[in-house]
Amino acid sequence: MRSSRFGVVVVGGGFSGTMLAVQLLRRVPRLSVAVIDKGPVPGSGLAYSTRYHCHLLNVPAGNMSALPEAPDHFLLWARANYNPSVQATAFLPRPLYGRYLASLVEEAKGHDKFQWIEGEVSSLASTPARTEVHLKDGTMVVAKALVLAVGNYPPANLSIPGLSEHSERYVRSPWSRAALRGIPENGNVLLIGSGLTSVDVAVALKSEGFAGHIHILSRRGLMPQTHRTTGQWPEFWSERSPRTTRGLLRRVREEVRAAAQTGSDWRAVIDALRPVTQEIWQSLPLDERKRFLRHVRSYWEIHRHRIAPEIGETIADLLHEGQASLYAGRVTSYREHHNHVEVGLMDRKTRSQIFLRVDRVINCTGPDTDCRRIDDPLIKNLLAQGLARPDPLFLGLDVDSKGALIDLGGRASPSLYGIGPARKGLLWETIAVPEIRMQASELAEHLALTLPLQIRNAETATETTSLNLAPLALGERAHDEEPVT
Repeated sequence: MRSSRFGVVVVGGGFSGTMLAVQLLRRVPRLSVAVIDKGPVPGSGLAYSTRYHCHLLNVPAGNMSALPEAPDHFLLWARANYNPSVQATAFLPRPLYGRYLASLVEEAKGHDKFQWIEGEVSSLASTPARTEVHLKDGTMVVAKALVLAVGNYPPANLSIPGLSEHSERYVRSPWSRAALRGIPENGNVLLIGSGLTSVDVAVALKSEGFAGHIHILSRRGLMPQTHRTTGQWPEFWSERSPRTTRGLLRRVREEVRAAAQTGSDWRAVIDALRPVTQEIWQSLPLDERKRFLRHVRSYWEIHRHRIAPEIGETIADLLHEGQASLYAGRVTSYREHHNHVEVGLMDRKTRSQIFLRVDRVINCTGPDTDCRRIDDPLIKNLLAQGLARPDPLFLGLDVDSKGALIDLGGRASPSLYGIGPARKGLLWETIAVPEIRMQASELAEHLALTLPLQIRNAETATETTSLNLAPLALGERAHDEEPVT
């Protein structure tokens, strides 16, 4: 069996995995680090591999530095590599951010200790001393520490009468190459889900010249709010604040009313919670977290995870001009015909039945977080071996404060870690750059201090010479190739 050894192996090369590798290399230059990913370009992941330049970042450029110790890093890079006049308040194209992350890897590697392995993990075997990572192509990578940076998974499949996995006009993953392919220019599309994913699909359809009708459905008919410049609001949560969902909601509403009296905006109030959101989440008893997920989650997400003003205008125009319709309700039936789909909806308020005739149904309900039903060989293998378990709310994997995976018996692993969305159950807010860049920095520091000295200083020990693990060479590709979904 072909194999190679590394101090740290990261599974997943999106933002979380790429930045962890960068932070490790910055701290311990002699540490051997490998990133395993299905794609060839570092940092792209789902978010930044989009081929649509109309897909913009949801955070202004001034707060998108990948390095917490250098707040203006991305802004300065964008001025040097994109447009000298970029302002901190600008919302830039997501493919550009993928180029930025690739440039960080290019800067950080600078030696032969970093490897980018294009492949897919099928299973692993772990002991306290080492972890063997088996890839689908038969190679094996041995690590002292393994970090799961697997990002977001596709939406859960919908349970709708008449819908099956063989339905030809239904697309489970909105990021698949086939999602928008073959839709008639003047046809009809139904997007199930009205969050950020639905917004991305609608904007992509618009950019493709789609002139038909976009139907958007979710349980409550809520869409993400738009960013708007507003003043700062003082932090108001403290140790004396309520530890109930109802009490917290009442407190936020009080602050919003107070902000309005000063001419400010609810956005300032929500932003004031951002530095302490994880602390608030962890302060809530489990029953209150469940109550939050049932009753408040949808409202929190549309106010907390806002969209760029330009994107907000596009969606508003689609709705105002009648090219898009927004529904609150649920799908009750799916009936596929030769050249269309008939979808039945139950209106949330009137309880009346609505029937739509569409050419394509796209699942935009957002990433599935329940690891028990995720169709990924690595996750299945971890659960089957008892090396990991779901968090109590099934939002991700159970981890401790350092990100170490907690096994079926409740023990924290000394060598297996998670970063990014995998930690959602513990942290709640763990999908945006400002949160994940801190995780990458803190986990890199933890690993740098806990890995044995001989591992930190060791050369990469290759057991055979047949493994194709050439050092990453981005060169012109990071700047000239258009990322693909």
